[in-house]
Amino acid sequence: MHLSITLPLFLVPFAASFSFPPPQHIFSNPLSSSDFKIPTIHESAIQARRILNLETIGTLSTVFPHSSSVEPAENRPSGLEGAPIGLMDYYANCEPQIGNPTILAISIATSFKNVAAGSNITLSLRWHPPDAHLRRYSAANLPRFSLVGHLEELTQLEIEKEGING
Repeated sequence: MHLSITLPLFLVPFAASFSFPPPQHIFSNPLSSSDFKIPTIHESAIQARRILNLETIGTLSTVFPHSSSVEPAENRPSGLEGAPIGLMDYYANCEPQIGNPTILAISIATSFKNVAAGSNITLSLRWHPPDAHLRRYSAANLPRFSLVGHLEELTQLEIEKEGING
């Protein structure tokens, strides 16, 4: 008798799964002619480049290193190993032809200490409308993106070639 009750209960989620659209449905544009449209990869890349040009502050995310790679004089609290941290920092678009953001890395800043110890780095940006002080916007409705990469030191030749003022 226990099996006969369990079997119908097992079939309920199975039968209900046929009434929902496939999971990939949420990633496709609606068939109706509504104003809502999911941007293509190309459109998203163009929008990201524009936001990179318009904004000047982003969130740099890194991961705290293991205790063995921390200098003894640093006085970092224990238990932070492997914990992620995101800190806001300034950046500039000094290489518009390439599209890489330029960040002034200060060696005492947590983000750059973590990168020096081997952490990956992510720059997360979001667009702030110019009239945000006049109208309220939902943050969920505004474009945002993250760039995952690594830091490269600019050489003096690159600084002169790109005309980067320091």
